[in-house]
Amino acid sequence: MIYVTKIINIIMLITISLIGLYFAFYNIDFENLYLRLLKVDSIRFSLSVAILMLACVFRSKRLQYIVSPIDDKITLQHLFSSTMIGYFGNGILFFRLGEVLKAYSISQGNRITASESFGVIMLERMIDALTVLILLLISLIWLPTQNSTINYWITAFTIVTILFTLSIVVLRKINWEKFIMSFSFVNEKIRIAFLGIVQKIFDGIDTIKNTNHVKGILFSTISMWICYYFMTVWLLESCQIYIMPSGSFIMLVMGAIIIAVPALPGGLGTYEAGITYTLMLLYFLTKDEALTYAIVSHASNYIPFLGVGSIYFIISGLRISDLKKVSNSK
Repeated sequence: MIYVTKIINIIMLITISLIGLYFAFYNIDFENLYLRLLKVDSIRFSLSVAILMLACVFRSKRLQYIVSPIDDKITLQHLFSSTMIGYFGNGILFFRLGEVLKAYSISQGNRITASESFGVIMLERMIDALTVLILLLISLIWLPTQNSTINYWITAFTIVTILFTLSIVVLRKINWEKFIMSFSFVNEKIRIAFLGIVQKIFDGIDTIKNTNHVKGILFSTISMWICYYFMTVWLLESCQIYIMPSGSFIMLVMGAIIIAVPALPGGLGTYEAGITYTLMLLYFLTKDEALTYAIVSHASNYIPFLGVGSIYFIISGLRISDLKKVSNSK
């Protein structure tokens, strides 16, 4: 039954990505698109990739601060390697299983267990979602809100993030194990799995409470997003797209929301469609111009993560089959 469910989910993700690709490339002048891609500024593109790697260093440093109460011996180099392995996994595996691979990688040769690592990563993603929500609220100052499509996605993301955060707060205050298990109409295995996820989030929150590095976590988070902002600016300029600094900020936030939409590994299809129509709706770019940026910005993330991540993955001696070990430890 579980196998059938996974197959159905994979088919759904493939369908979503194919629909995204259809809308992204429908009615496109491929010759003009090809010429635009040839004109991409290689210097600015290279700068964007370089600052993306710097952002990953800040992300790894933040992770080091978060895990310090559990294991203060983990090196920044090891966490950077694990981060890149996680991105590599997300680029080739369904259901963002790169996060699980990242958890196993973090635990290798260290005191922290794979289960504890997974909890830390869950907390890391929660911090990212809250950060994006804060940035989204800031971007509303400049965001044209007369477009119903943009309003729909902003509202949906805001509601989901707020509800998720509130549910975590509420569960924290009550006998959450008994509450979750009371949903008898839900398959017991699903309830137990959800219990494990919630427990990992709470473990991560406890880790944050026990750390003395709150300022370090805040600084590394801000530094990371500053890197992402300049990456966005340089990528837009590499495609000869010049918009206001506030516009680059909005594209950064929208990109972070769009990449979270369930799809094929790496967000293929949904990212291209989402970014293309965002640029068309907000800044009235032609579809060829907008799709050029969507392809270039996606490549600037996907190719480096796949390349660098695969090297670290090979060096680490990990195997995709190690995912089962993490699943068994959760």
